[in-house]
Amino acid sequence: MKKEKLLATVLAAACAFTFAPALDTGIAEMDLSRLAFAQAKDAANQNVSLHSLPLITSAHFYSDWDGPFEMLRSHWTDIGFYGNAKAPEQKVARALDDFSRKKSDDFGRTRKLMFTDSKADWRQRVKDSSPYYGPYWFTGDILVHRADSAAVSFLEDNSLYSGGTHGSSELVARNYDVCTGKELQLSDVFVNKYTLAEAIKKRLKEDYPGASFMEDGETAADEAVDRMIKEDSLVWTLEPHGVTFWFNPYRLGGTYADEMFVTTLFFSETPELFKKNEGTGAFAWRALERYCMDVRLYTAIRVSDKPGEKLTVGRDNDGIQIEFRGDEYRSELELRNSDFRPVFVNCSDGRKYLYVDYEEPASKYSAMGYRLYVYDLNGASPRFVGVYPMTRLASPLKDTAKRSWYVMSDPEDFYMTATMDSDLAPGKRLRCRVGQDGAPEVYEVEGAKG
Repeated sequence: MKKEKLLATVLAAACAFTFAPALDTGIAEMDLSRLAFAQAKDAANQNVSLHSLPLITSAHFYSDWDGPFEMLRSHWTDIGFYGNAKAPEQKVARALDDFSRKKSDDFGRTRKLMFTDSKADWRQRVKDSSPYYGPYWFTGDILVHRADSAAVSFLEDNSLYSGGTHGSSELVARNYDVCTGKELQLSDVFVNKYTLAEAIKKRLKEDYPGASFMEDGETAADEAVDRMIKEDSLVWTLEPHGVTFWFNPYRLGGTYADEMFVTTLFFSETPELFKKNEGTGAFAWRALERYCMDVRLYTAIRVSDKPGEKLTVGRDNDGIQIEFRGDEYRSELELRNSDFRPVFVNCSDGRKYLYVDYEEPASKYSAMGYRLYVYDLNGASPRFVGVYPMTRLASPLKDTAKRSWYVMSDPEDFYMTATMDSDLAPGKRLRCRVGQDGAPEVYEVEGAKG
């Protein structure tokens, strides 16, 4: 069996451009016009008409067995509108449906290939009495970094294990123009790709002065960035405050021991790089100051242009680790086999929070369920705010083959589901905003009158 061939084939399928029928969430529709997002004035070069989009992601889980032995664990994730898209957003809605449909097809082919190969590998290892490290796995998650009426941007976070001592991962980014439904190119956002290349190289060296790619006099990383610019193969997400570039360490001459290298160019720091609207002079793709973004675990990201404002969220079997501005905080939670989904929240007045959907394991006193944990990022160090009987989970807990999640993109208007032990409206959809203390405030309940 050729591991290199399998890996290349699977990652190629994972990274191929992939489009799913409209999502069937099984949840009743509500008015999704979201007028609450309209702004009264144009402040800091922002578009007064911007509003968030009601998106939802759904992960589909599979476990494939050969007799009594599990051979493959896998899942893929789709993305689309929750409810019907309004007329100005129907093109991007179709683009997301097409993406999900193709993603489903690619996943099916990859799953079949890996299942066949895993069985052959298992039999060969039994024959040779060689170590077996567990079933193969192939996973695909979506992390949304922007979802408003100008642009939708998200990461495909793919990982794979096909034998050996460790797996591999690959990131793919998708950036859509909401008006046209087309994928954005770097030339749509930046003035000049060559000045962009120099800015990326400079920022990488500032962000990672001790990185492995700096050991050869920086030439490997410089050449890699130039090559990716020329090939148009950079992985980048268009975010409310700028553009973030994501580098697999191998691509910059790093090693497996390195984490993902991530660097952000902010509108405010390098305004000369970004295209502006003719007439107004405003940045063409800048969004509102208030926004939310899914957080990739174990990856340090700059969340503002202020020095030192880097956020890293990690986990182990015994809790959550949050590092912000160089200070660390640990929250003791049982995470051995639990789901854990962090979202960074930036309010219009600059307040910052971390919202975490945490899967509480079952105990002798209670069934498994999700809770919302909130952490304050505004003080000298991260601080626990509270735990709340609600979750972004939009599908029934009993549906273990699929998990659907409301995308949280605006601190002033987002959806949650009340948990079954909630005193407010068990199992109902809630419309919420972030309160002054960081806790979620409910201002609309599904089915309520008045």
